[in-house]
Amino acid sequence: MRLTRLRSTLFVVFAVIGVVVTAACGGDSSPAATTHNATDDAFVVAMARHHQRAIEVGQFAADKGSDPRVVDYGRLIVSQQTPELQKLDGWKSQWSLLSTAAGSSMPDGYITDPTLAGLRTMSGTAFDRAFLLDSANSETGAAAMAQRELASGVYGPARELATSISTAPTTQIPKLRALAAQLG
Repeated sequence: MRLTRLRSTLFVVFAVIGVVVTAACGGDSSPAATTHNATDDAFVVAMARHHQRAIEVGQFAADKGSDPRVVDYGRLIVSQQTPELQKLDGWKSQWSLLSTAAGSSMPDGYITDPTLAGLRTMSGTAFDRAFLLDSANSETGAAAMAQRELASGVYGPARELATSISTAPTTQIPKLRALAAQLG
C-alpha cells in the first residue's frame, strides 16, 4: 500500500512539474491553443503566400533601390516578414493545409507577376516610387486579410499576428505614400 501511495504521489509530482515546465517554456497544449477554424486556415494560407511575395519584392528593393530609405524598407520587409512566414508555414504544416491551389484567387494586396515584371524593368526614382506604392497597396491588402482574421478567427497566435498587421493603415501605409510623393 505504501508503494502504491508513493507511486501515486510521484506521478502527481511529475505531472505538475511537466505542466509547470511546459508553461514556463511557452508551450500550450490546451485545446484552445490548437483550435482553429476555416477563417484561420484561409488567413494562414493567404498570408503565407502574401509574405512570400513581399519578401521577394523586399529583397529586390534592397538590392535595386536607389534611395537609401527604399533600400532600408526592402531590408525591413525581409527581416520582419521572414520569421512571420516561418510561423505561417509551421501552422500550415501543423494543420495539414495545402498551399494555394493553382488558379485560385490571389490574396488581397498580392503583388502580381505582371506588377513584379514591371518593377524589374524600372530603375532609379521610377523604381523606388513604384515599389513604395505597390508596397502600400500590398499593406492595404494584408490589413484587410488581418481584419477578417480578427473578426472571425479563433487561433490565438494567428490573431496576434493579425493584430500587428492590422495597424498598417494608420502607421506604415501613410509613410510609404508620403515617401513616394517626396520622390515624385
